[in-house]
Amino acid sequence: MENINDYKALAFFDLDGTLLNAQSQLDQEVIDGVHRIRENGILPFIATGRGHFELDAIMEQTGITGAVAMNGQYIVLDGKTIYKEEIPTSSVKKLLQASETQREALSFYDSHGYWVNALTDFAKKAYAYTHMPMPEVDATRYLSQEVNMLLVLTNQLSQVDYYKEAVPELNFFMNSPSSIDVTNRTTNKGTGLLHVKDVLGFEGDTFAFGDGRNDLDLFKAADYRTAMGNSVSELKELADFISTENTNHGIINAFKHWDLM
Repeated sequence: MENINDYKALAFFDLDGTLLNAQSQLDQEVIDGVHRIRENGILPFIATGRGHFELDAIMEQTGITGAVAMNGQYIVLDGKTIYKEEIPTSSVKKLLQASETQREALSFYDSHGYWVNALTDFAKKAYAYTHMPMPEVDATRYLSQEVNMLLVLTNQLSQVDYYKEAVPELNFFMNSPSSIDVTNRTTNKGTGLLHVKDVLGFEGDTFAFGDGRNDLDLFKAADYRTAMGNSVSELKELADFISTENTNHGIINAFKHWDLM
């Protein structure tokens, strides 16, 4: 469509636990469904904690051309960066000091890829969880390269409070069983949704689909909110509709509920 406001709505999709199956892959019915909602006037976006550089195959299969990546820290549309934020080096240093006392590794994300300061056994498990390649190890690259997002590689939810106290200028939330996502304090998927609307000048409705704690702010910013059946309880409380699990036709059932297909 030539005019963005010819679209009925924008739809923002989390990936792991939402759009993707248990193997972090797209089922054919989901691929077909995303194409059908676009044909029906709904413009789809990915909204994820992953880096935009990890999304090429998913975007190619679904025809999605926009992504709120790194939990709102990096946004791309039609192959171009339309918004990004850097995490200050001073804050990264504070986080490193805090993580060293806990013997927990950090993962660093920039515009091209990711790396870790130490490839611990737990770091290996964390990347195996999302079926992603093992990261490179570099303890000092952050000093000379922009960092757009960080992960604390841990399976302890209680560590969120520890890091919030240690580095209060950053935002911490447990997004997977193996990591805590780290962004600037005022940045999240919800601010990413608002940036997209602002850049495009879109005035219509917005839909959000998710399952995790990093989708809470996305839900607060969206007009219509769908939680997968496998979602955390906090997200279900915000949802307008709770679908079936992502592994049980969750996205397709949501499309049918909202009459998007």
